[in-house]
Amino acid sequence: MKIAILDGYVDEPTCLGVPPYLSTYPRYIAGALTYCGIPEESITYTTIDGFRKDEREREKVTTADIVFVVAGLTVPGRYLGGTPITAKEIEEIGKLPSFTIIGGPLQFGFSMKGGTLARKLDLSGYNLIVKGDIEAAAAIVAENILNEKVLPEGTVRFQRTAKEIDRIAPAGAFIVKEHPNFPYIICEIETYRGCERKKHCSYCTEKFYGNPEFRTIEGIEREIRELFNCGVKFFRIGRQPNILGYLGKPSDSDFTKPSPEAICTLFSRIREIGDIKTLHIDNVNAGTIDAFPEESEKALKCIATYDTEGDVAAFGLESADETVIEKNNLKVAPEGIEKAIEIVNRVGRFKERKNGLYKLLPGINFLVGLPGETKKTFEKNRNFLKKIMDKGLLLRRINIRQVMVFEGTDIADMVKKPKTKYKKEFERFKQFVKEEIELPMMKKVFPTGTIIKDVLLEAYDGGHTLGRQLATYPILIRIPEKLPLKTMIDIAVVGHRERSVIGIPYPLNINKASLKLISFLPGVSKRTASDIILKRPFKNKDEFLKLFPELEKVVQYITFE
Repeated sequence: MKIAILDGYVDEPTCLGVPPYLSTYPRYIAGALTYCGIPEESITYTTIDGFRKDEREREKVTTADIVFVVAGLTVPGRYLGGTPITAKEIEEIGKLPSFTIIGGPLQFGFSMKGGTLARKLDLSGYNLIVKGDIEAAAAIVAENILNEKVLPEGTVRFQRTAKEIDRIAPAGAFIVKEHPNFPYIICEIETYRGCERKKHCSYCTEKFYGNPEFRTIEGIEREIRELFNCGVKFFRIGRQPNILGYLGKPSDSDFTKPSPEAICTLFSRIREIGDIKTLHIDNVNAGTIDAFPEESEKALKCIATYDTEGDVAAFGLESADETVIEKNNLKVAPEGIEKAIEIVNRVGRFKERKNGLYKLLPGINFLVGLPGETKKTFEKNRNFLKKIMDKGLLLRRINIRQVMVFEGTDIADMVKKPKTKYKKEFERFKQFVKEEIELPMMKKVFPTGTIIKDVLLEAYDGGHTLGRQLATYPILIRIPEKLPLKTMIDIAVVGHRERSVIGIPYPLNINKASLKLISFLPGVSKRTASDIILKRPFKNKDEFLKLFPELEKVVQYITFE
């Protein structure tokens, strides 16, 4: 029996699985299969990009007896590391002669961009369409195989528990070695799923998972330890709607009261596992911080103590317009977000080493196309951002998206067309954010000379190499030369754009570097770069400064070996 897991990638409010991210779904499927008794050697894994580009990866799927397909995007995104599975590919894979199973957030509908209504696909070619949890379906399939029973078919709902995830998650770690990007992957880790709020944001699909059900600290630790032992060094504690809600206590408010003790224990025990390169978070509910500032600050201090630098606390502001907030039951008013931004700046705005990244900074999301939006909405959004700038607060990133509408969400009964009616105002707002907020903010967050470590070189853009850290919301780095892809280097920031920085390899070998790279050193003109090339090699710093005494500040970026 050969079983293949095809990862078509997911992107949800609380889970990302587009490379370099590896979501929970395929790991859980593999874990459920092996936990129930299917041998590891009977299970293969590949991604949709591998399926498209590599015949050997494609054969894993086409020659399998059973194929699990994971798919579904419920938030819009733009991706550098991979291309999610398309509707056509989903339907074609369902026609394979093998027993095909599909699940994941696709169950809520299919869309690939913002400003659209999700649609239903023709999944009639699939033997089993999973509503609910595909990992629970994997357990049933495994038991039926081992007991020689008929496999379930049709559209079936399966449900798993957090206790079951604690058992199967460590067992599925082995498949990471088959990821085409391995070892350069970042694993999404679940602490809980389901929303704590009594009434949900109008657009969000997280409510479909029900009330919060927490995993144990021990279960999470075991999973990360197994992944670490398999070679994974990069982790994001991201699969939850609000990290401050983990093991929190119910309250009279709309938010769970944070448990700083539980969060401190979780993060400290993760860091004790080994030399983890990335430990980051996602999804912090600013409403929780607003309702419980003291407990939230203690919890955030713990996170900022044990995480790795460059972490981001992502807040869903969505809109600074009170009417939009009320109509869509959004999490918090602008004043609450402002308080949350101040607290995260207070606890996370420090560096572990000279010229490194800040430990933990806030990020905010804007969502365009929500009911109640008017021309004034964009003005209020602008004024909010200006206020943050005027206060000298830092934002790590600003995300502007157009809403996607899924059947069953409140917004589905409120709008027929999710696109904004105010296209000119929308475009002006985006331009304002780029020019007046993001660029000056980029210079503050990543000042010239900042060293960014462990940058994965992912793609080419003309004569540039594009790289990112394996991190939560990593900054895009443009290196003005073509360098070998799928390698990791350290870089020094030498310039800024609205949503990216310009970087050069750090330290730069001055005796071997190209004219182009040398000319990007701070304070070095093309003419000086030419002089450097003509007079090299240099034995050491003293010899270099004897010829170029005006370049004392450049020495910190270069090496002579």
